Amino acid sequence: MAGGTWWEDSNPMPRRKRNDTPGTIHHVIQRGNNKNYIYENTRDKREFLSLLSTALTTHDALLLQFVLMDNHYHLLIKIGSEPLSSIIWFLNRNYSLYYNQRYNRTGTIYGDRYKSYLVTETHKLFSIVRYIVQNPVKAGLAATPSAYRWSGHTEVCTGDTSIIARTTLLSYFSPDPSLALQRYRECTEHENWTPQVGFATIVDKREETRERLSCLLDRILAEKNLENLRVMIVSGAKSPLSREIRNLFVHSAVTDGHALRDIASFLHVSHETVRRISNQGR
Repeated sequence: MAGGTWWEDSNPMPRRKRNDTPGTIHHVIQRGNNKNYIYENTRDKREFLSLLSTALTTHDALLLQFVLMDNHYHLLIKIGSEPLSSIIWFLNRNYSLYYNQRYNRTGTIYGDRYKSYLVTETHKLFSIVRYIVQNPVKAGLAATPSAYRWSGHTEVCTGDTSIIARTTLLSYFSPDPSLALQRYRECTEHENWTPQVGFATIVDKREETRERLSCLLDRILAEKNLENLRVMIVSGAKSPLSREIRNLFVHSAVTDGHALRDIASFLHVSHETVRRISNQGR
């Protein structure tokens, strides 16, 4: 295929197998042939989004973010029981049929096989979400992400979603919906946000620390099916079971790098109590 990479052009080499494990997230990029437009107007983009919605529903997938540029698109997709290739084949085939019929043409409108990148780390997920949302701004098509009509950014910010799996997307930023939206907007809109800095200098450090400790405690309680003990743990209760869980939590929090004073404040116990627990078993 013209313009392909060496592993696609060399006959002895098989085409790369894509990772289709259910629940995995993929950044998909598809460009027009010779960088030509694949959307001519608003109607074309609406038709594409309609077909994308059908593809997601039919093939058990969630859309976390998207942007439609004039000559290419970006999708961030979390696949379910069906492979990514089935989703993109359905979408590209049906949109090509629509486009060729509408403009009385034949042949492919795409320049090559779509590219997809498996996303396995949270900080990379944040970076890709930002990259997709910022794409029209970097291209000079809009002053801000919210000013561009053909991405999922406004849907996420307003909650008026029709195609984005908003709850799933925001859950990667925080288990708390309000903080998640705040972090999403910082990631996508804040000019000083970078993959290296992340939220460290943007989000209030005390709030971030409490959230991390809260998530750690929730995970421990869920593993032991003891969610009903949460109030007792963070109120300094002294029952044998709550003491056992508190000790486990302190050791886990220290291992995660939390300061003893922050752990003590979260648990509503003294700094000395946390110090003593952390020293046990050494």
